[in-house]
Amino acid sequence: MSKIKTLIVEDELIIAEDMKGMLRDLEHDVIGIAGDCDEAEEIIARDIPDLVLIDIHLRGADDGITLAQFIRKKYDIPIVFITSFSDKNTVERAKQVMPEGYLVKPFEKADLYTSIEIALCNYTKKQKPESINPSEEADNLVIKDCIFIRKDYMLVKVKFEDLIWIRSEMNYLELHCKENKHLIRSTLKEFIDKLPPACFIQVHRSYAINCHYITAIDHNNVWLQDVQIPIGRSYQEIIKKSLGIEI
Repeated sequence: MSKIKTLIVEDELIIAEDMKGMLRDLEHDVIGIAGDCDEAEEIIARDIPDLVLIDIHLRGADDGITLAQFIRKKYDIPIVFITSFSDKNTVERAKQVMPEGYLVKPFEKADLYTSIEIALCNYTKKQKPESINPSEEADNLVIKDCIFIRKDYMLVKVKFEDLIWIRSEMNYLELHCKENKHLIRSTLKEFIDKLPPACFIQVHRSYAINCHYITAIDHNNVWLQDVQIPIGRSYQEIIKKSLGIEI
């Protein structure tokens, strides 16, 4: 199971370590703690995170807002500002960067969890505003090369390259990945619409596949390594067109 890679930018070590513990409880992979902008930039260049939590007031010449501006220009990463200051001037400066979230210290794990959920949802809306269904906007969020699914009150990262095939059963889906399986609440159409069409196609009313794993195909079935998936008659032309083959 892939975890959300998160960078903490906070110059108060006790607070940073406390935040790190909260994030680990939420099943995040904390890739580092940076105390200033230079250190944060080095970590990001080495291992691009999925999310950055930034304290606005940092040691050094540059503050967290300057760092956020740098991230906005060079990377496409959701940002949550974390600060002890909620005065008007600070908020106005922070707003110019258009962060996905803003969290005021002190906070509890539940507050952090909520802020991250909202931040990822806001980020997804910015990427594909027309594809967001208001009834599910906090579920199954697509970010770059992965989708975040809700499981046990957490967001679990599933990389597209690890998702092999999908089976639908009423309003539930089984996601079959390289190393594990996930059960989520969604229709197949809603879920497929969020995935890159160059990789995933529906081959049956109850099945969709990752084309990169196809090892064999005929009129009635497609094989993904040792897994046999049925092909629905009404999907044969779609498969031919998508794959550019005759079956």
